Amino acid sequence: MSVRASLVFWPAGLLLLALGPGQPAAADAGLALVNGTLVDGTGAAPVEQAVVLIEGGRLRAAGPGATIVIPTDFRVVDVSGAFILPGFINAHVHNAFDEARLQAWAQAGVTTVRDEGIMGTSLPLADLMALRQTLAASPRNSRLVSAGYMITAPDGYGSLEVTSPEDARQKVNWQLDQGVDLVKVALETGYGAWRNLPIPTDEELRAVVAAAHERERLVSAHVTQAQYFTQAVLAGVDDAAHVPGDPVPDWAIQWMVASGVHLVPTLTVLEAYGALTPASQNLRRMAAAGVVVALGNDYTAIPQNAFDHFELGMPMHEITRMAQSGMSPMQIVIAATRDAAHVSGLDGDLGTLEAGKIADVLVVNGNPLADLSALTDVRMVIHGGEVIRPTDWTP
Repeated sequence: MSVRASLVFWPAGLLLLALGPGQPAAADAGLALVNGTLVDGTGAAPVEQAVVLIEGGRLRAAGPGATIVIPTDFRVVDVSGAFILPGFINAHVHNAFDEARLQAWAQAGVTTVRDEGIMGTSLPLADLMALRQTLAASPRNSRLVSAGYMITAPDGYGSLEVTSPEDARQKVNWQLDQGVDLVKVALETGYGAWRNLPIPTDEELRAVVAAAHERERLVSAHVTQAQYFTQAVLAGVDDAAHVPGDPVPDWAIQWMVASGVHLVPTLTVLEAYGALTPASQNLRRMAAAGVVVALGNDYTAIPQNAFDHFELGMPMHEITRMAQSGMSPMQIVIAATRDAAHVSGLDGDLGTLEAGKIADVLVVNGNPLADLSALTDVRMVIHGGEVIRPTDWTP
């Protein structure tokens, strides 16, 4: 079972505020990007000499320039030689309730992040949801999707403990009532120095999934071992938040494909704990079998994860490891856009450059389908219809 929810964190009134000098261009000012190569996130072939029209914070059109009429009152920006992509989405981060980090992601072209479990703060959940609304007022901040507190067994890996199926249902509903966007559950018995951690029972896990799906919200499962990976898949979760560091059985991979369970590999963190090779092998098998993959590197700002390759901004280390695991550049672009939007519950509004969707756009100076490092050579970032990079851009 797979459910989705279309959530928009840019209230229309905020997009229409008057902006002073040096601030982003108003979202209701028509903008046309012309002469770039369009990679729209759907998997379609790139379109040369493309035109992308943006109006009122959304995409009015995107496609071959010969088929699109540019309104006379639109500002035209020639992006010759550049590639036009959807804004990227990092579908697995932590410590994202922070303006400086959200701005770093947005400036890199990662216009949405999915915080996969609140950590490193003592603020109550209601206060964090209020903080998110404050942060959403500025288009310079990456859009923030939150899974709230990670659900676990008493003394387990996570912070929201459940003691029975009914308690699990109540905790899920409490978090959703507070305003979180999806649910995260942990099936982790230990790694590193942590060992013999308890996990929720099968009945509790199924109650978590059922309660979230009843409210049309997705469930993401923290799993790093094949045994619990298969348990999560059979329970009906919507995505696995890590690829395991030991071999996943073929039948589980086939079940993922058949049931639409997505994978967010986070090879970055598996590498940090010495499991890169088996994790990469699992990703290679899953991608080849047709498992849908979404981009996420498990960025955290806590000292325990202060590894050099835990990148804030464009997660190039993760992208490189995905490529080394057999994923093509086009597959990686789709994983970072369309499919990351899906696991974030936002695919109705984000993830592809199609008419009607929110205008999150990344323009880079090179061809990322030939050289993925081109993703770091950013010419322009548009977030919610507003140009936020260059930072001194004016209409």
